[in-house]
Amino acid sequence: MNLYSFHKCSYLEIDKLVSFLDTHWGENHSLVLSRELMNFQHYNAKEETYNFILAENNQTLEIDAVIGFISTSQYDINLESNGDYWGAIWKKREDIKNEEDNSVGFYIWEQLFNLPYFNSLGAIGLNDMAKKFYKKSRFKLGTLDHYYLLNTQKKKFYIAKNIKSEFKDSFCLNENYKIDYISISDVNAPPIVTYRPAKSIAYFIQRYAKHPIYKYKFLGVFHNKNLISIWAVRLITARNSKTLRIIDILGDIEELPNLQNQVQKILISDNAEYIDILNFGIDEKIFLSIGFQKLDLNGNIIIPTYFEPFERRNVMIDFAYKADFNYKIFKGDADQDRPSIIEKV
Repeated sequence: MNLYSFHKCSYLEIDKLVSFLDTHWGENHSLVLSRELMNFQHYNAKEETYNFILAENNQTLEIDAVIGFISTSQYDINLESNGDYWGAIWKKREDIKNEEDNSVGFYIWEQLFNLPYFNSLGAIGLNDMAKKFYKKSRFKLGTLDHYYLLNTQKKKFYIAKNIKSEFKDSFCLNENYKIDYISISDVNAPPIVTYRPAKSIAYFIQRYAKHPIYKYKFLGVFHNKNLISIWAVRLITARNSKTLRIIDILGDIEELPNLQNQVQKILISDNAEYIDILNFGIDEKIFLSIGFQKLDLNGNIIIPTYFEPFERRNVMIDFAYKADFNYKIFKGDADQDRPSIIEKV
């Protein structure tokens, strides 16, 4: 392209980028209102750049398109050589018209494949146009599976809907397994990670424990006192009730037995209606064996996905990815578990 130059957003261009997002992406967007959140999610201290690629018009010197990205190395530099990336905000101005404006969105997207050590790219939360684009680009497409486990002590549900409350425990406590809240900074023997994109204890600490706005907690799953899995969870409040969402998992869950009794203790302690997880890549049989139920997204039971603002409905979260390995997706990946409502200062 002759009209455009592509480059990463420098530290000195951040105000220009924020102005673009405010005008062309979403007024008072969370990344516009909170520089702290922008820095947390996109600032590359090593390069003194932001993880956005800009398409700068060589004639007007204006930004005509942007695409954001997040690397696993954003939260653990030791993961940089893995080259795993997620796409974030991708926007072309709608008020421009020139001989290259129809293709600048595609060309700026192509720049992602030139990122250091590039190995995989995932996009989560797609609109219909993006799905067509990724399908044409031969990405693998799908919809996140949604699993939930109800608090059997609850008689009324204010977040979930169309739930029958007459549940009975018909399973046994496996005394070899235990689930409890842990301090992740005290973990000396981290669980073995077998999936990709790979993460680490350092990743979990930086991405979740040090999040500037959300408060995450960590559930440790122990087998004979050995820590085999860590679940990053977030307690969410809506309609004067609570739910517990598993945002990410570090370690192995494939060999776990039925853990409903152990999970029930956590739900009762947190006074949560249910615990849920959105995922792709982990076999449905594994979640069912642990005690979860799979949500029928077109069915009568409602397990909400959106809380900012709260929407009491089931939502299909579409994704696309390009990778030559067994790819797995969690709700904490890309920019999916990001605050949407921030008070304007």
